[in-house]
Amino acid sequence: MKASAPIWEKKFQRWLITKLLSILIRITGYTAQVRHINKEVLQEVIKEYGSVIIATWHYNIFFSIWLLRKHGLTALISSSDDGEAIYDVFSRFGYQAVRGSTTRGGIPALKQLIKLLEQKTSVAITPDGPLGPPEKIQSGVVLLAKYSGIPIIPWHYEASQQWRLNSWDKHKIPKPFASIVESYGEPFHVPKELKSDDVPAFCEKLEMKFKELARMTSEEIENLGTNRNK
Repeated sequence: MKASAPIWEKKFQRWLITKLLSILIRITGYTAQVRHINKEVLQEVIKEYGSVIIATWHYNIFFSIWLLRKHGLTALISSSDDGEAIYDVFSRFGYQAVRGSTTRGGIPALKQLIKLLEQKTSVAITPDGPLGPPEKIQSGVVLLAKYSGIPIIPWHYEASQQWRLNSWDKHKIPKPFASIVESYGEPFHVPKELKSDDVPAFCEKLEMKFKELARMTSEEIENLGTNRNK
């Protein structure tokens, strides 16, 4: 009995963390005022290709669960212990998941995602996860777009009020009643004939798209605050 106690303790902690995170997401989701920018591009790409790759920075995961919950996405979630609670939370909001990484020995995960995209199931991926460095595009998402022929849509959000965790990615937790702007970038296409030597250059190009999207979204949230104070 004593030997099994730590296992039950771990399961209880996982259940409690999942419960608390899910409650906080719902409270924030139901009280937030959300503005959408360029959201129509998502359906345009899905209509043309049948599926889409949504990519966002790792620090956006928490509230992306709420904002992207109605798009029928399958999320790539780390197979680490930390990924267990994240997987549970995603499941509570109707997501399917592939466990693993597309960069660290993640060929099986990459193959699963390609198959899903071919089956017209859209996927969500954090191209700087699961361990960083933050806001640096790893090759996995570019290879996924290359082999599947499906474009990447960068996605970002900003909140008027939020907490930042002391984690490697400085994870964002929007506060209840915050104003939130979510932005969808233009489709980013990766040619099937892309050579291995050119992959890093495409990663840099995609990084620039992310930076532009983040800058625009930050400006929009600042404008909301300025207009509200007039």
